[in-house]
Amino acid sequence: MRTFITFEFDKTTKEKIYEIQKKIKENSNKGRFKYIDNFHLTLKFLGETDENKIKLIYQELNKRVKGFKPIHINLNGIDCFGKGNIIRTIYIKCNGEVEEINKVAKIVDEITTIYGFKSENRFTPHVTIAQEVDLKISFEELKNILAEYNITDVVFDKLTIMKSEQIGQKRVYTPIYSIPLR
Repeated sequence: MRTFITFEFDKTTKEKIYEIQKKIKENSNKGRFKYIDNFHLTLKFLGETDENKIKLIYQELNKRVKGFKPIHINLNGIDCFGKGNIIRTIYIKCNGEVEEINKVAKIVDEITTIYGFKSENRFTPHVTIAQEVDLKISFEELKNILAEYNITDVVFDKLTIMKSEQIGQKRVYTPIYSIPLR
């Protein structure tokens, strides 16, 4: 099954992220825009993974993230990967307890590497909201339009191993395992 490890957002936060996404859509000719229920912060994409391996990863993560308390962040400002005529990825930046996110991501990377997954060289906590975007305006103009949007008091209180599957025309994410942060 196709899997990834993530922090999930609550419904209210997803609705606020969607407001930002709508502004990007209004200023775009085309793009691939994430479905509102699929907004999340990926710590590591695993891809096609054996169920037994996922269970072992979950067990190791459960041991190693026990001491983590819920992580508090804010989402504000956008940036991108791959500027050009078509922007590869537009994302919302994270502020706040980003170091805690990085610590969890490092643990995730260490554990998944043990089970044969490639180690990540660098990690940027972000929330992808659109891909392959052809903007009507410059990216700098878009950043200025969205500068006023600030999503505060976002709390990550669990780490989730998620399954990703295509059902009809829609990408659907389903939690497999969750590990509470206390």
